[in-house]
Amino acid sequence: MKHGLAVVFLFPIFNATVAQAEAVSACYVPLAVPAELSQLDVNDPAIRIASDHADMEANLRTRFSGQVEIRYRDTLLLAPQANFDRDKQTINADGGIQYYNQSVQVQGAQFSADLLNNAARLDQASYHFLTQAGRGDAKRLTAGDQQLLLENALFTTCPQSDNSWGLHATKINIEAGEGWGEAHHAVFKIKDIPVFYLPYLTFPVTEQRRSGVLLPKFGSSQKLGAEFELPYYFNLAPNYDLTLTPRYMSKRGAQLKSAFRYLTEQHQGTLQLEYLNSDNDKPDNFGQRYLAHISHVSDFTEQWRGFIDLTDVSDDAYLSELGSDYNNQSDTQLLREANLSYYGEQVHSQLRMQGFEILGNYNKAYSTLPELSLASAQPLSLLPGINFDWQAQYAHFRNDQADIRDADRIHLEPKLVAPFITPAFELTAEASLLYTYYQQDAADDNTAVASSVSRTIPKVRLHSKLNLEREYDWFGETGLQTFEPQLQYLYIPYRDQSAIGLYDTARLQDDYYGLFRQNRYSGLDRINQANQLTVGWTSRFYDNIDNELFRFSLGQIFFLDTPVIQPGETDDLSPAESMLAAELIWHWFRKWYFSSAVQYDIDNDQVIKSSASLDYRASDKSLFQLNHRYSRAVSGVEIQQLGMLGTMPVSEQWQLVASYYRDLTNHRMIDASIGMQYESCCWAVRLIAKRQLLTDLELPVGNFNDYSRLDTSIGVQFVLKGFGDSAGFGVTDMLSNGIFSYRRPFLLTN
Repeated sequence: MKHGLAVVFLFPIFNATVAQAEAVSACYVPLAVPAELSQLDVNDPAIRIASDHADMEANLRTRFSGQVEIRYRDTLLLAPQANFDRDKQTINADGGIQYYNQSVQVQGAQFSADLLNNAARLDQASYHFLTQAGRGDAKRLTAGDQQLLLENALFTTCPQSDNSWGLHATKINIEAGEGWGEAHHAVFKIKDIPVFYLPYLTFPVTEQRRSGVLLPKFGSSQKLGAEFELPYYFNLAPNYDLTLTPRYMSKRGAQLKSAFRYLTEQHQGTLQLEYLNSDNDKPDNFGQRYLAHISHVSDFTEQWRGFIDLTDVSDDAYLSELGSDYNNQSDTQLLREANLSYYGEQVHSQLRMQGFEILGNYNKAYSTLPELSLASAQPLSLLPGINFDWQAQYAHFRNDQADIRDADRIHLEPKLVAPFITPAFELTAEASLLYTYYQQDAADDNTAVASSVSRTIPKVRLHSKLNLEREYDWFGETGLQTFEPQLQYLYIPYRDQSAIGLYDTARLQDDYYGLFRQNRYSGLDRINQANQLTVGWTSRFYDNIDNELFRFSLGQIFFLDTPVIQPGETDDLSPAESMLAAELIWHWFRKWYFSSAVQYDIDNDQVIKSSASLDYRASDKSLFQLNHRYSRAVSGVEIQQLGMLGTMPVSEQWQLVASYYRDLTNHRMIDASIGMQYESCCWAVRLIAKRQLLTDLELPVGNFNDYSRLDTSIGVQFVLKGFGDSAGFGVTDMLSNGIFSYRRPFLLTN
């Protein structure tokens, strides 16, 4: 009876089909399986038949009855009775058939197998997966050599007693050798109500890919109107493919989106293009609208690496009006960068070209075309305890709209470092020399910058840190407290830098860790004067399993000499204030968290920035946050905002989500939303209403309050779990759709 292999070999193919549907559900309850299933041996080649009774006729036909068991490798077939015809090589069973393997259970009214032709058939079959959500039935299930055919079939991920949705097809044909299945006359039904019909549908049963239509997308919004997308996938080769997505928007028109992916041993990347020939909501002379994006990474060797990231749009309002699969609607600048890096044993180097496309009526940024950076791969030991380190850079900057159109910068920085590090104490002494030379081409002869200028600045830094700890007892609970004071002395003499333009320099934040920076600017165009002492300390409390429960940091810069402000320097760039910074994180009671940070100008007696957040997080479905943020100057504007957001379960399957943000400076609401979500084991629906402040990037800068307006929208989202992409349907995702997304409390576990 060795031919019995064909009876059971093809059933695992059907399991692979539904596994590709990704129907795993959090509320899936595993089915009870016979104990005999755990006793099967996948390496046992023999077919074993056991029953209570067996009647044999002329040694040709055998009738088995009474708890018939047929075992082969990892499969088990149970039936009340079965007939075996040795002459015809057939097996027939009826009266309630049960088939099992490690992943699937199939039940049927009748079973027949033709061992000579490797064919089997189950009538009135129903299947249920054991390790994942997914079930269905078929009027007839026929298994042949590497083929499976289901007639009048159903698939769903809903529990046995729930028929919320299902995929019905008159015929499902699976060719195991091809790796794909075909469904004919497929109908999606919700509560037995047909939703849409597909005359032909293909789906994978292995990891092989195939060209074809993907699931469509539907939507509606005030900006776009009714929206419909129908992606088509081209499987061009094993290592590259293309997806074309026609998109129709009733208010805008027809758009074509494309994504080309490729992967080799050394290179990988994505090329994307979105194109709208004519926008019906814009004037006739507005022109074509597009977005282009390329992302590429190359690992030529272990030492040589390349990288490209470039995004371009036709107009500043493209992202905010049309949206994109590759950028956020709130992005105000698009990165354009390409670099080639070499990691040698002695020298690390990088050749980079970088620019930004600024969206809106803001000043254009400088492009770096190119920038070559060199640095020592590892410090060179000159004397015991003294190391030599160095870095160098050449950069060419260009901006046709700025007062200085072109500039070349050469920077050299040799450094001596004497480190002394132990587990309890650290002391580092550094002495370096910063030499920078500029060639600058000004568009206007009246510009104060010099055509050529050099700057030489010595720098001395001493930094020490002490790590202390002790055990503590808090109402019988033991733990660990640390005290980590640190002290830094920094000396940089004053140099007049007013003849140098600003190309890649901005003032950095003075948070607690920023107080210990060696330069309070990004880039190299400004090096702040310093004869200052920075004092700070951090204290932490850990419980007896090393969870961090509390952290407080406090630090301040003390000027030993009054800093000299650069001639013509604006307040945004001035680093003259003596800053005090503090940060607090407190997991103060079970599911409650509190975090806060403040930056305070001692000299001018004013708060520069502050933030505070109170969080309650019982679970992903029960959370609340109250937050406040303040900044004295963001592009010259004071910002003060108060926000509340949270979610709570109304019942086991219903969820309420709401958020509200208010601009305290201008006394108005800037973002609010409220929504309800229903979620079961196999489907979910969400209804959310929003009212948001809209910003038009094409309006003049400084007229935000005069031109800004509120937009109201109502959206509905529907997901069939286990069939298509259900990602992004969590409660935290629902909260993140506003202008200000939900931020989880700091994770205080090391």
